[in-house]
Amino acid sequence: MRPRTGFAFVLAASAAMISATTRAQSSISIPTPDEMRATAAYTASHQNRDGGFAAESGGASSLGATHSALKILRHVGGSVPDVLGCIEYVKSCRVPGGGFAQTPGGKPDPVTTALGMMAAEELKVRDPEMIRECVAYLGKNAKGYEQVRMAAAGMHGVGAYSPDTPRWFHQLEAMRNAGGSFGEGPSTAFASGGVAAAILRLGMPLAHREAVAKAIRDGQRPEGGWSKAEGPPDLPSSYRVMRGMFMMHERPDLGRLLGFVARCRKPDGSYATTPDGKGSLSGTYFGTILVYWSRQLLGLSAVEETAGFTPMVRGNSLDGWEGDKSLWSAKDGVLIGRSNGLDHNEFLATTRRHPDFVLSMNFHLADGQGNSGVQFRSARIPGHEMSGYQADIGEGYWGALYDESRRNRVLVYPRAAAVHGVHPGGWNHYVVRAMGDRISLALNGLASVPEYREADRSIARDGLIAVQMHAGGSMEVQFRDLMIQPLPSPSTPTDPSAATRPGFHVRTLGADPSARRYTVHVPEGYDGTKAFPAILFLHGSGERGDDGMASAQVGLGPAILNRSGGLPAFVVFPQARQTWAAGSADAEAALQALDEVIRAYKIDTKRVVLTGLSMGGRGAWEMAAAHPDRFAAVVPICGPGDPAIAGRIARLPVWTFCGDADRDETVLNLREVIRNLRSAGNPARLTEYRGVGHNSWDRAYNDPALIDWMIRAH
Repeated sequence: MRPRTGFAFVLAASAAMISATTRAQSSISIPTPDEMRATAAYTASHQNRDGGFAAESGGASSLGATHSALKILRHVGGSVPDVLGCIEYVKSCRVPGGGFAQTPGGKPDPVTTALGMMAAEELKVRDPEMIRECVAYLGKNAKGYEQVRMAAAGMHGVGAYSPDTPRWFHQLEAMRNAGGSFGEGPSTAFASGGVAAAILRLGMPLAHREAVAKAIRDGQRPEGGWSKAEGPPDLPSSYRVMRGMFMMHERPDLGRLLGFVARCRKPDGSYATTPDGKGSLSGTYFGTILVYWSRQLLGLSAVEETAGFTPMVRGNSLDGWEGDKSLWSAKDGVLIGRSNGLDHNEFLATTRRHPDFVLSMNFHLADGQGNSGVQFRSARIPGHEMSGYQADIGEGYWGALYDESRRNRVLVYPRAAAVHGVHPGGWNHYVVRAMGDRISLALNGLASVPEYREADRSIARDGLIAVQMHAGGSMEVQFRDLMIQPLPSPSTPTDPSAATRPGFHVRTLGADPSARRYTVHVPEGYDGTKAFPAILFLHGSGERGDDGMASAQVGLGPAILNRSGGLPAFVVFPQARQTWAAGSADAEAALQALDEVIRAYKIDTKRVVLTGLSMGGRGAWEMAAAHPDRFAAVVPICGPGDPAIAGRIARLPVWTFCGDADRDETVLNLREVIRNLRSAGNPARLTEYRGVGHNSWDRAYNDPALIDWMIRAH
């Protein structure tokens, strides 16, 4: 970035949630992606054949354990092995005319009823009559503090209101002491956190917030956690306290808390309630949700999506980077730049060039001071400077696309909505996409630069990636979860023999040069003697066009590039201009491209799989129903289908995927389609990723189990 040009932006008041005077700690104990996957696997192993989860692996299912497992899997980005079975189990614990029981046929109680309401909501079981009956049951039966606290949790979980709320609120307020907090002596923090959370969950105003927050902070033990009263801290007490802090948007010493939680973690991915205890499902629930809240209070993503991405910093090593290493360092995967003041810009750059990619990272300017940025498609200039694009970081330039030491100006100023969400002194999240001549930036989940098209053809489409410390006063900048997803850059072979070389190649459908273009992936080891399976991939609406390449840069294409050894199959990437609806010109052209590849290469026509994402997922359902004999299997991802097609594809192997945080219409539709297929005798598979939104394709296509399943399909 160059010196300021005078424009500035007003930052949202939400930034106050992250203290601008608190320097982030690079050594905070946040579970790694591998550790989170271990926790997901540990939790998933507790599901039984009846669909419920057991508190102990191999034990009997219960509603309480099922609720805990659902929350854990969302906190770590896992999935329920049998989500439809889990839905039926939760429904079976409902007592008609009343609330929920721990097991089918059991007796309801207020605490379990609240858990049942929240479990049903987690599973998107939206039953107005059930909610009405549960609200009435809680109003009649929730009496003591613990029952009222859990009734508030149930109401809050489903977004319901009870006419008993005022009574419950006055009951909670009556517990307040003269100083404004709750409880006495060693129990003050525990009581204050629990009561404050209950009041806020009821949607009622919380008075004396400062006194409540102070009582909680004062009660944090040197070990990092809290206890109910006397004695050492534990995770259940810390969870109770921290729910209140999280709902008040207040921060205790999160570094100490996360350190305590980390000491409760076990090698198998579980958590014990105390550092010296045994791992359990309940301890894992408390531990994962404490991490989940802490990440958000720090300004980090609740769950960092890593599927399809490669870390650019590992441990304490700067391998793959070059620059002044007296200024730059790495610790626990966090890239850190510190200076006492510079009279020139300093950059730490990668040692290799990167063409098309998606770059994701969390970044932090300590105390919100200083200026930084992320260079990409850049080159070193002799001395200290770099030339190229920069995703800017710093007051007045958050989210801007700058051209460093080349045009020396802001190419695109950021959208105000994205800048309003910046936490100046906390952690923020950047996503940089560079695809051909298109560049986009997203800041904290909002597009700051929706799209920039580079008109100058002389500017390189690849280059170095680097991080910057700008000339000026002392500063510290940190980059956490710095990851890259390389994207295919399909070539257009001019030599006919090049078309059989491994890689991504652009082809023209038919002999007319103005006809449709598409990409084909040629696998490693192809020599024309052995028949390979083939996959027809249908992209989403965002890749519509006629360049023939964009279709290979989202979904399956990047997964192939990321997979060690590539994919032992031909993949055809047609490109739609409008729609993949069966019978449309685009759908017919896709089948023609597949036929052309079958003629041009040695393909096993009995092992041709159809897959697609979003708009392409819907198209996969329709094309499979229209041509069931052409495909060995179909894999629709986050695209709804017609539930009535079950009879037409009853013999076709099906595996469909979605994120359960996607639109309700998509999630509920796919469940209905799978139920209909199973009723028709098709053992169709459904995978829902907990807490994942519309982009479930990166997780799915980077799952070795799915790739192996598609390759084996016949």
